[in-house]
Amino acid sequence: MVQVRPDQDGAKCVSVIDSGGYQGSDAVVAETSSTTTDRRTRASLRRLVAGEQRKRAMRLTEALRDDAFCLRFLPRQRLAPTGHATAGTGLVESDRIEGAELWLGLPNRRRGLVSVTPLLRDLDRPVLREDMLRFTLDAAAAEVAIWPAHWRIAVPVPSRILVDGGVCDIVLGALAQAGVGAERIDFQIDESELVEGGMALHHAIGALREYGVGVTLEGFGAIFGSLALLPRLPLTGLKLDRRLAHATMPGDAVDETILIRAAVEIAHRQGVLVTIDGVETAAETERIRGLGVDLVQGPWIGPAMPAEAIRARARVSGL
Repeated sequence: MVQVRPDQDGAKCVSVIDSGGYQGSDAVVAETSSTTTDRRTRASLRRLVAGEQRKRAMRLTEALRDDAFCLRFLPRQRLAPTGHATAGTGLVESDRIEGAELWLGLPNRRRGLVSVTPLLRDLDRPVLREDMLRFTLDAAAAEVAIWPAHWRIAVPVPSRILVDGGVCDIVLGALAQAGVGAERIDFQIDESELVEGGMALHHAIGALREYGVGVTLEGFGAIFGSLALLPRLPLTGLKLDRRLAHATMPGDAVDETILIRAAVEIAHRQGVLVTIDGVETAAETERIRGLGVDLVQGPWIGPAMPAEAIRARARVSGL
């Protein structure tokens, strides 16, 4: 027979009584102790998260104060639809650089430069998020103002920042100060953040588009690759994940050309430019050109470089 009775501490004691009348405590389910342990574990996790948030916020605040951020630019090359490629390059004479993606880095003693974007994704300091957005946009607008008139700059922005209030005012202020049009800026939002951002993010994208700011969905195909999303969002750009660039060559274990062709077709119907990241070889460049992709970036086009270097690329190109 099983008997359940409370002990002095309020825990439930399970006793087993055999047929001979012997009673022994074979098992003790200490619900109160278990609940207390769970609470302590959750409290410890909250303290760890809060501590990490404080360290991250302090690091970013100090970098803003000391102007310690490093700005780098990843050049983007426009691919002409057809043409005779120069041997060994995968590029044709009419291919031209048409802008760059801004990469914001922070010095780290062990890892060199680390990207700031992941640090901002779950930052719970709204004022600091706003300060970071203002700094990033001021830097982007000031740089694109001295680039050729048809160049654009892409700015990766976590969705959490976009759903904060006042984003459009910050954007318009930065553009007005630099004297550039809204169409010169593209915000890049990672596809994986669309679900988390919900309708608030969709409304923020719509508001930015009303002011003429470009919005690009990046990381497409890294996890989801949902073609159904494309017609539902007022996008100006679609950036395919670097994984797709490496899965276009004959003989690859996974051939992603079907997904790329479908994405390009749907995007072009909406008037959306398609970029692919991570291009590393001339063969990949030629293969991607044949799939109808508009722009490419990656090691083959050029590494992340300081502003002076990308301005020199513009001069060499005769722009």
